Amino acid sequence: MSAEPSPRGVANADLVLVRHARPVLRSGVKASQWRLEEDAVPAVTALAAEIDRQLGVHGRRVTRLWSSTEPKAVETAAALGAEWGLKAQQLADLGEHRRGALPFLGDVEWRETIARMFARPHEVVLGLESADEARVRFTAAVREVVASAGTGEVSAVATHATVMTLLVAPSNGLDHLTLWGSLEMPDALFVDSRDDFRLLARAWQDRP
Repeated sequence: MSAEPSPRGVANADLVLVRHARPVLRSGVKASQWRLEEDAVPAVTALAAEIDRQLGVHGRRVTRLWSSTEPKAVETAAALGAEWGLKAQQLADLGEHRRGALPFLGDVEWRETIARMFARPHEVVLGLESADEARVRFTAAVREVVASAGTGEVSAVATHATVMTLLVAPSNGLDHLTLWGSLEMPDALFVDSRDDFRLLARAWQDRP
């Protein structure tokens, strides 16, 4: 990446973008319908604790919880909510880049496909929408989420790696493929939506 998270840390964060936990990869089933692995919840519990720790230093906590309507995000949000005492609201436009039915690809071929999509954002390289179309849709949904929050509230959104990357990378001078490839399952980015989605910190500090 070409830019570092802001030294302000999470003090000004009003948004936590959470990548879903690890799903069961099922050939013949759309990725948008994949569910979490049976042992994925402990990782989400650990992530919830780390988000609490970083926000708690500044006397803050997540007060609102959202997710896309995809099962792996819904289940990730449910596990977060169990730790935070929150019930997640769902919004379809918080979903991943719309890909439709795709063949099952290996890791290398999948990374190459995603790289082409990032490199040609105006074209429908993969699935049903271009990278630009996914970015515009997801950005509008995230703005709706933060606009519905009260002053000083922190909203967490359980969502997906590609749309997280499309939202955060441009305004932070980050390489799309590097950011996308660095996101764990689960992972979280602390963001200031009022400052053009400025990246303030990451949940796992040992990641690029």
